[in-house]
Amino acid sequence: MLEQILSAAALAVIGLTIQQLLPQLTQRRFLQPLLLVLIALALIISGPIVFSVFPGLNFIYIATLPVTFLLLLPGLYLYALALTASTPWRWQWRCIRMFWSQLLAIPLALLILTLPAEQQQALFFADDTELQGQLLLTAVLFFIATLLWLVLSLVSLLRITRLIKRYRQQLKQVFAADSGKRLGWLSALMLILLLNWSYAVLVFLLAEPSPWLSEAGVLLLALLLVWLLCSCGLNQQPGFAELTAIPRAETEAAEPDEPKATTDNAKYQRSALGEAQAQRIAAKVQQAVYSEQLYLDPALTLYKLAEHIGVSAQYLSQTLNQTLQQSFYDYINEARIVAAKQLLQQTEDSVLCIAMAVGFNARSSFYKAFRSNAGLTPAQYRAKQSQP
Repeated sequence: MLEQILSAAALAVIGLTIQQLLPQLTQRRFLQPLLLVLIALALIISGPIVFSVFPGLNFIYIATLPVTFLLLLPGLYLYALALTASTPWRWQWRCIRMFWSQLLAIPLALLILTLPAEQQQALFFADDTELQGQLLLTAVLFFIATLLWLVLSLVSLLRITRLIKRYRQQLKQVFAADSGKRLGWLSALMLILLLNWSYAVLVFLLAEPSPWLSEAGVLLLALLLVWLLCSCGLNQQPGFAELTAIPRAETEAAEPDEPKATTDNAKYQRSALGEAQAQRIAAKVQQAVYSEQLYLDPALTLYKLAEHIGVSAQYLSQTLNQTLQQSFYDYINEARIVAAKQLLQQTEDSVLCIAMAVGFNARSSFYKAFRSNAGLTPAQYRAKQSQP
């Protein structure tokens, strides 16, 4: 009974989320892979209800499992790609190619559905079954599909992890504040997904159920995963969404398919920026950020600063990384911390007021940047400076 309750709860969350997603799909195309993931999860999680309430659909449900499990992986990767893309995401041919595993899943589903009822029962619910003909082919393909899913699961989780890591590095080249953009919840989702699948495999291999390993535990983790995906997915905007109004030639960003490790030298090796010009740009940056206090703008971006000092965003980025040896994020936040230190020493204002006054838009971002710069919390720094 507990399994059915957990399954129904997860399906209810998914249903409500899909209801809110559908009207937005045309304008917010990055939500389309999320819809695919939610549909796949709904079909997978519906198992306890199907087996207990609709037993006549047992083998239809079983036949859909290879399709849905192998849809879930590329769907999740495409959703991560849509959130981290530096240009508006859209379906492309290379997206369709990610679903190549359906070339095995769909024929396997058809084989299961076309088996005689007694052979379906024997294959999935009998202990000793003589395998031959279509029954043998179905069993072999089901085993291959299971192994393929395990391998692709690990590969997909690794690819998404690498994608998020590269995306966070890109954020620091463009934004001075990454609050709401870091996709920490997506990293947590990957961990829960890995835990859920590992737990499910242990339950499957266990001969007898135990209080610590049961189908209810699998569904409880699945419910947690669904809740996190639905609650965060509905509100999450792509990290570079606010830059979509900037012409592509200016952003010079292409939607990545796979993270590629590149050094700064390789990235700028075709640039015509000379050392003397880079030094002039560095001086302009220093003037704009410190003297004109552009760091006070909480929404300051690389492109805003480039427009203000009259240089291209590419040259500005190259100057910051190669000449000043800092990312845009680190450079602007260092200026903010310098100003915050002065206010901590000269005023009695609260830490939050000071954080907002110097351009931070979140207390957590201020604390993180301050500790990284000073090795102390703002309160500890103030107390240390006030000592005789």
